Amino acid sequence: MRPLSLPLLLGTIISLNVGCQKKEEPATQPTPEATDSTAAETAPAQEEHPAITAANKVLAAIHAGDAAAIRPLLNATNQKEVSDERLPELLKEAKETIGDVTEVVEARKGRRENQVAAKIRVVGNEVFVVVLTLENDQYLFEDLNSPDVAGYEALEKIAP
Repeated sequence: MRPLSLPLLLGTIISLNVGCQKKEEPATQPTPEATDSTAAETAPAQEEHPAITAANKVLAAIHAGDAAAIRPLLNATNQKEVSDERLPELLKEAKETIGDVTEVVEARKGRRENQVAAKIRVVGNEVFVVVLTLENDQYLFEDLNSPDVAGYEALEKIAP
């Protein structure tokens, strides 16, 4: 794995700092909820795409090293090919790949039909992704992959 460049690291830190700063609102303006009875009419929060939910369950199982938790998240091919004895070692390797990331927030259509790539993190020119396949109306874990940035960006975005 390649180390992060200093400009990328500094840019990330600055972005996080700016994004985490609380915006102060003037005390003279009341909030809409306090003055308007139409608060119940506002649009509900957008639901998370099921692929994002599935990818986050995969990440949680990997971080926990929980073979029992990841087993039902595996797609049909992995259910057949990955033995219970091999699963703990695969989880350990996967944890090294995903790093400290515990949540994905973006998903794109994969290269094949019924496949989704959920972005974990970007390191240099690689985008680490959880690859899921849609089987029986459920997104299931296929693999961890790392396409280059251009290849990932070329995929159609489906969430958020």
